[in-house]
Amino acid sequence: MTTNNNIDISKYTAGNNTCDLKCAYNFDYPETNLVATNRGMLINLLFDNNTATPVVYNQQKYSVASMMIVSPSIHFFNGNQTNPVGAQTNAEILITHTPSVSGNTLIVCVPIIQSNETSEASNLLTNIIQSVSNSANKQGERVNINTTITLNTIIPKKPFYSYSDGNNTDFIVFDIMDAIGLNSSVITSLQQMIKPFQLPTPGTRLFYNKNGPNNSNIGDGIYIKCNPVGASKDKVPVEYSKNSSSYDIFSGKGEDIVKIILQILFVIFIFAVLVFIFMWFRKAKNAASQVKPLASK
Repeated sequence: MTTNNNIDISKYTAGNNTCDLKCAYNFDYPETNLVATNRGMLINLLFDNNTATPVVYNQQKYSVASMMIVSPSIHFFNGNQTNPVGAQTNAEILITHTPSVSGNTLIVCVPIIQSNETSEASNLLTNIIQSVSNSANKQGERVNINTTITLNTIIPKKPFYSYSDGNNTDFIVFDIMDAIGLNSSVITSLQQMIKPFQLPTPGTRLFYNKNGPNNSNIGDGIYIKCNPVGASKDKVPVEYSKNSSSYDIFSGKGEDIVKIILQILFVIFIFAVLVFIFMWFRKAKNAASQVKPLASK
C-alpha cells in the first residue's frame, strides 16, 4: 500500500512480491574513518576509504558515497489493513551507493528505534551522535570521528525490502524488527541537533528478499546464487565466480597438469618402444651368431 508520497515498508505491502535474485545484495565493506557534518536537517558522514567497490547489487558493483542520519525516519513501517501507511521510527540511517559502471543509485536504509538494548551497531551510532553533539551541534559544523568503523557492523544480516522510486534510485530497507536501538538520551541529543527531514519515498511495488544480504559469493563482481530449484521466479544468467574454490582439471591450471601427464606418458611409451627394438636386435644378433658355427660344420 502506498500514498502519493510514501511507500509503506511491511509484509502487508509486499504481499507475494519476492526478489531473491533481482535484488541480491552482497557486501564486504572496508574499514574507514568518518567525517561528520551537521547539515541542520541531517547528519552527513563521509568516508576516507570510498574508492573500493565493496557491494554487488543486482549484478552491478557499487562504491559507498556517503551516509546520513535523519530523525524521524523518511520511511513508514508496519502498515496493515486498518492503517495502510504505517508510522515513522525515531530515526533512520541512509547509506548512498554509486554504481561503478552503470545502473541506478542504491540507498540502503536501516531504521533506528528507542531501546535500552545495546549492540555493536548501537554503540557505534551512539559514539557518532555524541561526537557530533559535543563538537558539531550547530548547522555547518563538522567533526572527525575518532573511531575506525566498517559498515559491516551497521547493516543487519536479515531479510530486507526493496523498491525503486521511478527516478533512477533503488532502495533497500530493513524491517523495523531489525532496527538499531538507541537509548532515549541519545535519541533526544539527535533530535535537538537536527530538524525533521521530510523526504518523499514514492514507490509502486515493494519486494521482499527473505534471504537477506551476503547470500551469494562475491568474486570480482561475479557471483553465484545458490537457491533450490524453483525457489524464485526471477530469471538471470548463471555466472560462475572467478575465485571459486571448486577444482576442475580440465580448465585453468588443471589443463596444464593434464598436458604434463600426457607428456610423461608419451616419453614412457617412446622409451618402451626403444627398449623393445633394442631387445629385438639383441636377440636377432645372438641368433645369427649361433647359426654361423652350425653352418661351418
